[in-house]
Amino acid sequence: MTTDLSRNVQVSSGSIEKSLAELWRAEGGDQEAITRAALWNVVAHTCTSDHHAQASETLSQASAAVPQRTIVVRSAHEGEAELRSWISANCHLTGDRKQVCSEEINIVASGEHVERVPPLVQSLLLPDMPVAVWWIGDLPNQNEAYVEQMLDPADRIIVDSVHFDRPADLELVRRVGEQTATNPADLNWLRFEDWRMATASVFDPPHMRSRLREIRRIRVAAVTESSYFGELIEAVYFASWISAQLGHRVEADGRVDGLEYEFERRPGGIPGSLANVEIGFADGTTATIARDSQRGLLTATMDGVVTAPDSVTRTLGKRPEDLIVRLLKQPDSDRLLSKVLPVAIRMAKRVA
Repeated sequence: MTTDLSRNVQVSSGSIEKSLAELWRAEGGDQEAITRAALWNVVAHTCTSDHHAQASETLSQASAAVPQRTIVVRSAHEGEAELRSWISANCHLTGDRKQVCSEEINIVASGEHVERVPPLVQSLLLPDMPVAVWWIGDLPNQNEAYVEQMLDPADRIIVDSVHFDRPADLELVRRVGEQTATNPADLNWLRFEDWRMATASVFDPPHMRSRLREIRRIRVAAVTESSYFGELIEAVYFASWISAQLGHRVEADGRVDGLEYEFERRPGGIPGSLANVEIGFADGTTATIARDSQRGLLTATMDGVVTAPDSVTRTLGKRPEDLIVRLLKQPDSDRLLSKVLPVAIRMAKRVA
C-alpha cells in the first residue's frame, strides 16, 4: 500500500531541505509510527511531462522495496526561464502496520535556469549513500557539460536502450563505464535475462557441452513495429552475449568467422522484445527457444524434445519498478554487461 503523506507541496528551490524537515516534524506528531528511511539517492532525469510522471510513479513503487531519496528532474534548455520544485513523502505499510517513508523531490527547470539544476541536485543528495542517475529517454547528443555535471556524483547510471536511436548510444554507455567511476546499467539488458537463462539451460546436460563448439548459425527474431534502432537491441544483446561467452572474434563490422547471424523483425507483441531464437549446429540440427504465452514461460526444443525448466525461465518481473529494484539491490557493477557492450557495439552495425 502506498500513500503520499504530502502530495505536491510546492516549495522554493532554496528551502527544500527546510521544508522536508518541517514535513517530517508534522508527520511525527501522528499517533501511527513512521520511519524515515533511505538506502539510495535516486535521481531520475526526464525531458517531458509524460516521462516525469512515469518516473515519479515508478520510483514511488520501487521505494517500497528500496527506501530512497528520490529526485525527479524535468529539464528543457528551450523555453522561458523557469525553476519550480515540490516535495512529497511516499509511504508504505510494513507487516507490523508501521509506515516506512521515502522522500520525493521534484524539480522542473527550463531556459537559462536549467544550468542551476546540477548543483541543486548535488546539494540535495544524502551524504554517505550511493547515487543512481536514471536517464529516461534517448541519451543526449548535446549540452555535454550539463550531462557531465548531472552524472558527476553518480555511482550508477541507469538507461533503457530500447529508447536508443543509434549504435553510438551504446558506445556512450560503454565509455561512461570505462572512463569514469560510474557503473552502467540497462533496463533492457535485464528484460531478457530469462532468454539467456533458458538458452544456457539447453547446454546444461553433459552431452550438450561439446555442442557449443558446433554452433554455426544463430537466428534472432525481435518484435518490432518500426525501423527504430532500439527495438532491435535485445536481439543484438542476445547475439553479443553468445559470442562474448564463447570467445568469438567479432570483427569491426559485426561479422563472426565461422558463424552466421541472422536478425529478423516480426510484428505483434511488445516492441523491442525477443520473439524467437534458433541455434543451428554443424550437423544440421537446431535448438529453438520460444515463449509459451499461455503458460508465461520460455520453452526450449532440442532434437524434437520440448522442455520448460520453470525454475529459470518463468517470466521475471519486467515492470520498470521491478527492474529498478533489482538494479538497486545489486551492489556491484554488472561485469557481464561490461563484457558484452564492446561486442554489441560492433554487432549493432549489422542492424543499424
